[in-house]
Amino acid sequence: MSRISESLLGGANYETRASAKDARIKAVWFLGPRPASWNGVMRYSLDCIEIMKRFDDVSMQTIDIPAQPRSLKRYWTHFVLYPLRAMKLAREVDVIVLYQEDMAYMIPFVKLAGGRVCIVMHHVVFPDKTRGLIETLKARYMRVLQYIIPHADMIISTTDVTIHDATSWLGIARERIELVVNAFDETIVPTSAAVRHRARAALQERLNIYLGDATVLLNVGTDETRKNNATIFRALAEMGRKDIVMLRVGRAQNAANRKECEQIARDAGLIAHFVEGASDEDLAYCYQAADAYLSPTLHEGFGRTVIEAQLVGLPVIASDLPVYRFTMGDTFLAVQDPLNVALWREQITCIADDEALRQDLKRRGRANAQRYSSESVGRELHRVLSSLARRPRS
Repeated sequence: MSRISESLLGGANYETRASAKDARIKAVWFLGPRPASWNGVMRYSLDCIEIMKRFDDVSMQTIDIPAQPRSLKRYWTHFVLYPLRAMKLAREVDVIVLYQEDMAYMIPFVKLAGGRVCIVMHHVVFPDKTRGLIETLKARYMRVLQYIIPHADMIISTTDVTIHDATSWLGIARERIELVVNAFDETIVPTSAAVRHRARAALQERLNIYLGDATVLLNVGTDETRKNNATIFRALAEMGRKDIVMLRVGRAQNAANRKECEQIARDAGLIAHFVEGASDEDLAYCYQAADAYLSPTLHEGFGRTVIEAQLVGLPVIASDLPVYRFTMGDTFLAVQDPLNVALWREQITCIADDEALRQDLKRRGRANAQRYSSESVGRELHRVLSSLARRPRS
């Protein structure tokens, strides 16, 4: 993971090269809150920044928000300090990159100062099902803000599904969007019987989670309503199997969703472990300790955790979404209706009881995940940033 700047105004920023003055492309990548570096959106940008270190003609400054999400300092930095810093840098660098859609409001500031701006668009925000005031307000804010995105000089998207949505719903010209997928290299040793045993022992020692010889189902991510986690808990509750354990890793972004899953598990006597604040090492052990990965989400921009799971060697059961057909093809067990508990119950039973099926999905899944090498992604990203850096300024 790349290092992130320690200061926002007036301090030194980390650069990808010790000597930036000879670089032909000078870029600044604006990131989100530092504690959110584990989530998929932030990790996409951090991975891209790390990849750009391989190119001698690129100098990359990274600026983040040194504050907790939903804190006063976070919003002060986001809405006041960030635009000021972006306007100051607009003429000093060749490209300013915004890490996700919630920074679209900065596009007019950069343009006004005469800079070139690129934004990463992970997905088009539709009126999805939300729960609670904060989640609803965030969704509405993002839906309004995304109509500023067409004014960026360039837009990067991670899937052709998002590109289609952006051109169809937001009226963005296709030639102004570049496809740069997530990059994945093998950073976690693929699971095997021996690796699984060591990982389960490590989780017991580090997190006091005992898994024994159970079939472990893993899900990683936040407890947003769109993630639809309660559906798989209902499916497991109906199955009533004591040989299956659910391992949920990620922040309870919406407390009501987390409480619902916990209540379902308690009422059914389901063995479930909820892990928050997992380190990279803890997360690696969770992947290695599992037997299968579940993703019941209703909407994703890319869904990097399913590819991480495949790379580690886990068979994947996931919602039958266009984005997953783009990223995984036919290398996963698809649930056609993600809200249908019975369908999840059937597919989970198949994966738990059919060793041959697990091995087949493991083999095909790893082959699929290996398509997303950082080498090929790096070449494409370098081309995109170079092209934008050569454009005339506004």
